[in-house]
Amino acid sequence: MLFNKSIKAAFIIIFIVFLNACQITHKPKVDTALFELMPIPNEMVGKGWLEKFQFSGVVEQSMLVSTEFSEKMIKVAALSFEGVPLSQLQFNTLTEQLTTTNSLGVDLDGKKIIYDMQSAFWPLALLKQHMCKNCQITQAAIAGQLTRRFYRGDTLIREVIYNASQTQLVDNEQNYRLTIERLEEY
Repeated sequence: MLFNKSIKAAFIIIFIVFLNACQITHKPKVDTALFELMPIPNEMVGKGWLEKFQFSGVVEQSMLVSTEFSEKMIKVAALSFEGVPLSQLQFNTLTEQLTTTNSLGVDLDGKKIIYDMQSAFWPLALLKQHMCKNCQITQAAIAGQLTRRFYRGDTLIREVIYNASQTQLVDNEQNYRLTIERLEEY
């Protein structure tokens, strides 16, 4: 009888530990989207950019990024400053199909790159049309600098600050900062 109580007690302890482990390892998916991904604006079709990306926060990394726009496709190539390919992606804005090739162990989130690009460089009117429920965007001059602010409810989630050829994106929810320096437009 004592043996059965010990087995039951051990089983209960193991079960509680298992439940706690499940609770610790289970991280519910948080929908962080403020807007739906959008098609390429007509004024950007056939154009491209060469930019320097500098990430800080969760990840510290810098790279050169070349972006080209066609009628339905965004093509991005990320390179080290020595010219070594780090990642390439193609995003079809009509089907939202993403093809990514990463090299040298650099794992970039292609949809996040597209999302950041759209939040910073897509026309304000287009962004407003594609905002998710309970989200809003404002754009105004703050301290002499054009600034976009993205809110979920009353909470400031993301801020984009424009200063000549440099754009700074601060994401408060995901705790990172991206500084983009436009080196060339073609």
